[in-house]
Amino acid sequence: MLLKLALFLHIVSAIFWIGGMLFLTLVIVPFLQSTPDPRERSKVYQTVGKKYRLYGWIAIITLLITGPAALYLLYGIPITGIFSAGLHATGFGKALAVKLSLVALIVLSSLFHDFYLGPNAKTSPRLTFWARVFGRSNLLIALLIVIFAVFMRAGGM
Repeated sequence: MLLKLALFLHIVSAIFWIGGMLFLTLVIVPFLQSTPDPRERSKVYQTVGKKYRLYGWIAIITLLITGPAALYLLYGIPITGIFSAGLHATGFGKALAVKLSLVALIVLSSLFHDFYLGPNAKTSPRLTFWARVFGRSNLLIALLIVIFAVFMRAGGM
């Protein structure tokens, strides 16, 4: 039962987080581009971004808790086991290593985006540009994480 709960929460959190990024990129941004007033665009994006940020970080924290739990419950790999040379010699271990590297990258990138770039973008066109780059890059990294999760589940690379 604990495994099923961990997997359910992990999958729902990933869906929410990635779905939210897709919604922002594919729906909110094009909508705001049709708004002629740059201050109004910034205000709406800041409001939506703050609201999504709260729930996005709840999803990230849930993923960071349920991922290791599912790894242990499903495969018997404890958190310290991810550093095992024997594990990394397998296709599964290689896919896991890439996935975990991407997870570390996206968490750091999201921290920078959500707590520095995003909040300061309203006053700087340069930071607005970089917030957009980081936001879109995070979406691509998240999709890569899903690809490597699929590789793991299918036996490895």
